[in-house]
Amino acid sequence: MTEMLNSFNLQLQGQGRLICDMYSHIKAFEVKIELLLGQVKKHSFIHLPVTQNLSAENPAVPFPAEKCVEALEMLKAEFGVRFRELHVYAKEIRLFHNPFVADIDKAQPSYQFELAELQNCDVLKDAFKPDSLTDFYAALSNGTYTNIRKHAMKMSILFGSTYICKQNFSRMKLLKTPMRSRLTDKHLHQCLTVTRMELDIQLFTSQMQFHSSHW
Repeated sequence: MTEMLNSFNLQLQGQGRLICDMYSHIKAFEVKIELLLGQVKKHSFIHLPVTQNLSAENPAVPFPAEKCVEALEMLKAEFGVRFRELHVYAKEIRLFHNPFVADIDKAQPSYQFELAELQNCDVLKDAFKPDSLTDFYAALSNGTYTNIRKHAMKMSILFGSTYICKQNFSRMKLLKTPMRSRLTDKHLHQCLTVTRMELDIQLFTSQMQFHSSHW
């Protein structure tokens, strides 16, 4: 179980993870817990190889399956509490993850007409790729898909984990050492500012109004 939890933890880490991707891993892990519960209650340890080998090596020693079931039920309950709020927004997350399979009748009224336009546009269907959601929504016409774009922006900026925060704390710990004790908060702020955005200098300069000198 510890190995499974460690693997699950790694799935939630990393930059650029959208809330829909993380929610998929959470739902999958909850299904795995439910599957393990049913199997362990039947004394089946097919997905717990260490336990299965231990039972095979010592058949005379009964394995305490009741304690295992109790531990899995506690883990299931903890997941239910920890991710309860996330399940509340499941429909909105699914709409963001794939608007082409969303049920228009059950969608919010502000999205219904825009979903009707979107789901019947063959060009956008061909351009849709789940691994580049932010690029897809950014390319949508703001005049036609105003509410869907706003919903996508809201979903895109959700912090699904504290990975980036922890990464910055680790970076700060490496920067501010006893040998560099004169670093101020201003210096640290500049050192920790990390972005993957590429500035379009030509676009910025084209929008500026230059004043000619008066002689």
